[in-house]
Amino acid sequence: MGKEETLKAKLVQSVINYVRASHEAAIDKAYEYFWDEKDPEEFLKGTALALGFINFEDWLVFDYKANEAKEIFLDIYAACNKELKDDELALLNKIRCSLISLYEVASVSRDKKITLKDLLLGGEFVLREKAMTRGLKKGDIFATRLLTLDGKSVMSGCVYPYKAGDKQLVLGYIERMFKRYKKNENPEGSMEIFLKDYGDTFNMVWMNIILNQTET
Repeated sequence: MGKEETLKAKLVQSVINYVRASHEAAIDKAYEYFWDEKDPEEFLKGTALALGFINFEDWLVFDYKANEAKEIFLDIYAACNKELKDDELALLNKIRCSLISLYEVASVSRDKKITLKDLLLGGEFVLREKAMTRGLKKGDIFATRLLTLDGKSVMSGCVYPYKAGDKQLVLGYIERMFKRYKKNENPEGSMEIFLKDYGDTFNMVWMNIILNQTET
């Protein structure tokens, strides 16, 4: 990993440790909201369950509105830690506005370089993280948070995997949630603002698909 990516991993873990130590009640509240008051252990197993917990912590740090001022824990952590160095503050400021979006694998090169197409906001991004992209093939779709660190696009760690055949189903879910958001909360809101306000959208879609498959 590069310098920024290593520092990001250290800082995010520090934020998680801070939240666990100082905001235990907020974690419980956020957990219930993220899983729609369901118990993920009842419908997720093994790797999927472990991934669910990783996704929750990522959302908790980057997206969850922790107080009435709608501050995220990245900002609260930075304000409460006066000993942070300039490079740490700069990196926190750099990643604080990141968001999760939905991506489709547009191509996979011989050297395993992955080109992703953002299905919601547009644009293409190249990933070279072999550990994170192993097994991906053209047409695969998943949601993740992309960060620009050390001059390249990297994944934050969260992943919401969907079946390629569920592409229109996933897009339909998101479009309905976005229309509801514009109707009830922010008529002028863009898709980008919606995704930052509701980063849990992808977990709701992931969870609903799994639950519906279990019932059928």
